[in-house]
Parts: sequence; C-alpha cells; structure tokens
Amino acid sequence: MVANNGKKALKNETGMFLSGVVILTAANILVKAVGLISKIVLNRVVGSVGAGYYSSAYEIYAYLYVISTAGLPVALSILVSRARARGKIKEAKKIFDISFVSLLLIGLVFSLLMIFFSKSIANLIGAPQTALSIVAIAPTMLFICMSSSMRGYFQGYQIMQPTAISQFIEAICKVGLGVALALFAKSRGYADYVVASYTIFGVTIGVLLGMVYLYIKKMLFKEKIFYLNPLEIGNDEVRSTKKILKELFLIAIPITLSSSVLSLTTVIDTLMVQNRLLESGMNEITVRVYYGDYTSLVISMFNLPTIFFYPIANALIPLISSTHEQGNEKRAEMIREKSLKIIALIAVPCSVGLSIFAKPILSLLMFNAESVNRSAPWLSIAAASVMFLGIIACTNSFLNSAGKERLPIISMLFGAIVKLLSNYLLLPKIGMLGAPISTVLCYVCAASLNIFFTVKYVGKLPGVLKTLILPLIASIASIGTSAVIYIVLTDSLPEKIVTLFSILLSVFMYLFISFRIRIVTNDDVRLLPFGNTALKILKLIKISN
Repeated sequence: MVANNGKKALKNETGMFLSGVVILTAANILVKAVGLISKIVLNRVVGSVGAGYYSSAYEIYAYLYVISTAGLPVALSILVSRARARGKIKEAKKIFDISFVSLLLIGLVFSLLMIFFSKSIANLIGAPQTALSIVAIAPTMLFICMSSSMRGYFQGYQIMQPTAISQFIEAICKVGLGVALALFAKSRGYADYVVASYTIFGVTIGVLLGMVYLYIKKMLFKEKIFYLNPLEIGNDEVRSTKKILKELFLIAIPITLSSSVLSLTTVIDTLMVQNRLLESGMNEITVRVYYGDYTSLVISMFNLPTIFFYPIANALIPLISSTHEQGNEKRAEMIREKSLKIIALIAVPCSVGLSIFAKPILSLLMFNAESVNRSAPWLSIAAASVMFLGIIACTNSFLNSAGKERLPIISMLFGAIVKLLSNYLLLPKIGMLGAPISTVLCYVCAASLNIFFTVKYVGKLPGVLKTLILPLIASIASIGTSAVIYIVLTDSLPEKIVTLFSILLSVFMYLFISFRIRIVTNDDVRLLPFGNTALKILKLIKISN
C-alpha cells in the first residue's frame, strides 16, 4: 500500500512539474509580450532619451530586486518541498512565516535606500535626471519582496498558477498604466525625465496589485491536499526558528550572490556604458540615445528567449531537491539530462535566429526605424549569449538543488570580471559595440565554469555533440536557408510578411531536421503535457515519423 502510494505520489509530482513548466512558460510569454509592447510604445512615446532614463532606473531596481529576492524564495521552495516529502505541514508553514518577515524587512530597507539615495545613485551612473524615476519605482521593492515569499511557498508545492497570474497582473499594469501615465505627462509638456518617472510608476502599481492577489491566494490555500506522503502527516515536530532561519540563509546567501553577480552584468552596463562613452568624447545626447536604444531594443530582445527556459530551470530546483530527499539519484540524473536537452533545443535556435534576423525582427515589432538601424548590429552580437544563458540557468539549478550553491558564485563572479574589463577596454575604442561583445565573453566564461563544476560535483551531463553541436547544426541549416529565402523575396513582397514567413519556415525546418537527425524523438514529445496530442499534430504535418 505504501509502495503504491509512493509511486502515485512520484507520478503526481512529475506531472505537477511538467504542468508547472507549461504554466510558467505560457505566463512568461504573455508577460514578455506585454513587456515588449511597453518597450515599443516607450520607444515611440517617450523617445530614446526618455527610454534611457526609464531603463537606468529600472535596471537599478532590477539589480536590487535580484539581491533581495533571488535567494530566499528559492531557499523557501527547497525547504518547503523537503517538508512536503516528510509530511511536515506545520514546519512548512513556519518556514513561510520566517521567510515572509525576513523578505518584508529586506524590501522595506531597500525601498528606503532607493528613496533617500536616489540623487547619489543617479549621479553615479552618469544620468542625474534619473533620480525622479528611481524614487517612483522605489516602493516596488517592498511589494515585490512580499510577493516573492508567497511565490516561493507555492513553488515549493510545484504550484505555479499564482506566480503566473501575479506576473501577468504586473505586466498588464506596466504597459497599461505606464503608457497611460506617459501620455498624460507628455500631454502636460513635461520634460523627458519627468515623463519617464510617470511611466515607471506603472510598474509600482502593477507589483502592488500582484502582491494583493498573491496574499488572497495564500489566505485561501489548503496545504494538506498537496502532500506527497499523507500517511506521514502527524509526525510533525517543528524545528526552532533559529535552526530554520540558519538553514534558509545558508541556502539563500550563495544563490543570492550567484544570481546578483549574473545580474551584475546589466548593472555594469548601467554604470559604465554612459560614463565610458562620455569619457571617449561622444556628445551627451548621442550617448543618451545610444543607451536608450540599447536597453529598450537590444536588452529586451536579448532577454526574450529566456521565457522558454527559465521556467524549466526555476521549477527544477524544488523537484530535484525533493528527489534527493527521497534518495532517488537515478531519477535526479534523468531529470538533469532531459532538462538540459530541452533548454539547449530552445536556446540554440533562438540565439542563431536573433543573430541572423536581428534587423527584420526589430522592424517587424514596429520600433522606430532609426532606432532599429542603430540597434540591429548590437543585437546580432548580443544574441550569441542566449545559448550560454540557457546553459547557465540549467546548471545553476543543478548545483543549487545538489547543495553546491556556492559554486555558481565563482562562475558568475569570473564572468562579471570579464565583463567589467571588456567594457572598460572596448567601449572607448569601438563605441557601443563593446557592450554586447563584453556580454558574450562574460556568459561564455560563466557557462564553461558551470559545466565544469556540474560534471565534477553533481554528475554527468549529456555529451556536447548531442546537447549543443547537433542543435547548432540544425539551427544554422534551417535559419540560414530561411535567410536566403528572405533576401530573395524582400524585393517583391512587403518586408514584414516576408519576415513572418521566414520565421515560421525556420521553425518548421528546425523541427523537421531535429527529428530526422534524432535530436528530438517521439518519446521526448510524449513526456510533455498533452504530448500525445502534440505528436499527432507533428505527424500530420510530416515533421515526425
């Protein structure tokens, strides 16, 4: 009876993981789509200079957000998943309470720091007029920390819907309220930096509403029905607050450091790009325009593919942690292999596609034509980083769930140092091209170290040929062919129609080639939610055998 219950629980857990990945991926697609719309509108309504002020303040917030929320919610999800595996309901609740109070205090401190030191921060990045936008987004730190504690708790149960819905609420308000406030400020004739502050206040309102939604869901949540081992409920001895707090921070601090160092690459750009370009003799307006276009177009598009693999990486940590807790190392190895394979299959073609079709894609999205012409070369270079970001996301999850949280810090710190030095040397010599080149160098170094640490301390990974080289061959073959067709057809058909056709053709050819050289098999598809239905569709359109 117990054995049957264990098998059933294991099956349910796997199903919840896959469903959670699908839910988070779908939510991230919607969130990124809405965010991209806001960037397009920002580029057109606020302009490149205003977008630069907005992005500078937002990147400061984003970095502090990572510092305050990267570790504790993940640690919370790990400890809650372990408590679930042991049937300890009361301890899971206590873990949440401790985490919630800790994050609330952290959020409050960072919000106050952003408000009181807004002018100093703005002067540091070489854009004094950004101070007003920093103040406008400062309260978001408090709200997002509270939200993160509840998201971590739900993710410990492999329940992703609350996280997905709250993120969507935030995104809708970001574009809806943000654009409305921008248009209002613009109609009043306010300066660019004031318009940017009105726009960014939409983010603050959105995060507040998302937090309220999560709080209501947490109040209504019934924990008992989600436990893996219901027969063990009752043996619920709860550890002391001191022990739980110590374990939380022992897990959280290394994860926070590794994540913050990874995000440090963006902060390095925020701190260095404008200052180094000004020092090289470039005039201030040109610097503001370049930086605004780089952050609005290049960084937005560069981050877009992560919506497909970060949900997998985020959902992996509590799942593998729970598997380790149950002593099932063989299953943990299988999960690592499958997840890395899936992420590589997504990240590699995205990297190649963005690099080759940078200008057509930016034009398709209706960014300002001048901004597109400036940004396309930068995006072509930065896109090479996407495949390495996928590897970093996946291997970070492997190392974190195996109790090796400190190792990604070394990888990310080394990458950040490479980024810092490259920016310093390249920006004055080759201008804005130095920023994407240094980003590629950073992620190549970090990914290489992560692979080394994973193989040495966690377990074997799929061969490089199967994981990276074959998807790269399939990507170059399919996207390269589509690029040739694009060049031929652009003289006779509207560019946007040709771009859409070329992208769809690339996807079809990539799937077709992947099945033919057996990067993807029918068994892989069956593992996905609605896998049998997907397989029937693939067979119908002659992609799968």
